Amino acid sequence: MHGARRLFARLWQALLADTSGGPAIEFALVVPAFIALLLGILHIALIYLAQEGLETAVEAASRLILTGGAQTLQLGSGSSAYTGMTASDFKTAICNGISGTDSSGNAVTYTSALPPFLSCSRLYVNVQLMPAGCTNPTIAAPTFTYTNGVLTSTGTSYGNSSCNGTTTSNTGLSGSQNDLVVVQLIYLWPTVSAPLGMNFINQANGNRMLVATSVVTVEGYACATGSTSC
Repeated sequence: MHGARRLFARLWQALLADTSGGPAIEFALVVPAFIALLLGILHIALIYLAQEGLETAVEAASRLILTGGAQTLQLGSGSSAYTGMTASDFKTAICNGISGTDSSGNAVTYTSALPPFLSCSRLYVNVQLMPAGCTNPTIAAPTFTYTNGVLTSTGTSYGNSSCNGTTTSNTGLSGSQNDLVVVQLIYLWPTVSAPLGMNFINQANGNRMLVATSVVTVEGYACATGSTSC
């Protein structure tokens, strides 16, 4: 028994003195935190990439209104022809591009503005018209409403005005020269709760709302062919 105890004591002392497994233990302790940090950085980078793509898209979209292209583009043919983009047309122009006839009667094509890594099904467009004389425009991101996780209302519109505390509904955009127009692109970016307590979700269903806003003053533009005023 005495010999066995001495042997056990020598083995225990040798085990305590053995540091050959130290790097492996340190690696096991550090790597999970390092991987968590990398995942958090990746999530942030993807969100910034999506935001930058949305900013580029809103600049191109607002230019359609700035130059009068959205107001004067003639679409359709025959008895179904009409002048000026509707809300659906404007979103189509952003996502896929659109073709029609400009104010001079020439065929024109506007290319898509949305980057390929953003999906049109997750994009929402809000355009507010602030007529001349508006001293207190309301510019805020629309409020999305959910019922049991299903998006039921986005609060977006096309051409409505919110000025001096009063909201005016329009059937379509009618921005004229010197009118102030606010264009907002809202995108629901799918994300998750990142490690280390970082939570990027601010909407239902694991999404983060990204908003890009452009405010323009409409330039002078020629009325569409056959129109007496615009």
